[in-house]
Amino acid sequence: AAALARPCPVLKSFVEGEDFLLLGRKYRLRVVDNMSKAVDLDGELLLSTAALQRAREVVVKWYRTKAREVFTERVTQYAAVMDCHPAIIRITSPRRRWGSCGTGGGLNFNWKLIMAPLEVIDYLVVHELAHLKHHGHDRIFWGLVKQFAPDYKHYQRWLKDNGHRLEV
Repeated sequence: AAALARPCPVLKSFVEGEDFLLLGRKYRLRVVDNMSKAVDLDGELLLSTAALQRAREVVVKWYRTKAREVFTERVTQYAAVMDCHPAIIRITSPRRRWGSCGTGGGLNFNWKLIMAPLEVIDYLVVHELAHLKHHGHDRIFWGLVKQFAPDYKHYQRWLKDNGHRLEV
């Protein structure tokens, strides 16, 4: 029943004034002539007229680049305090998961998370780093998560309630 209650993701139309999320903040889309980059951020999400035909592709690429920057920074920061050593950070696009920890110690994060607030991203970083020490979701695992993300249940709820909004 819960799955039925959740709204379906709504894909963007890339029309002027449409809202796009980045780190939990809304930015209005503005289509701009004579812009050197395909996508830029300056109080609004700017999309060059020249890139309008492949808007989804260039915006997703821009989001993925931002995701790589933010996740690399957050993983580095939390790995140091949690004394965990991930082998690699991958920005992925799975259909059903926000993050995962590979057997070789690689961490995978869904690029769409870059639209979520930073606290939600931090929770997922802590969650996946904790898997480097504990593979299952037992009491010890959740104790470790809680140590570095005390409000983790709040962020799990946020993802359940808002995950459908993290869409391009």
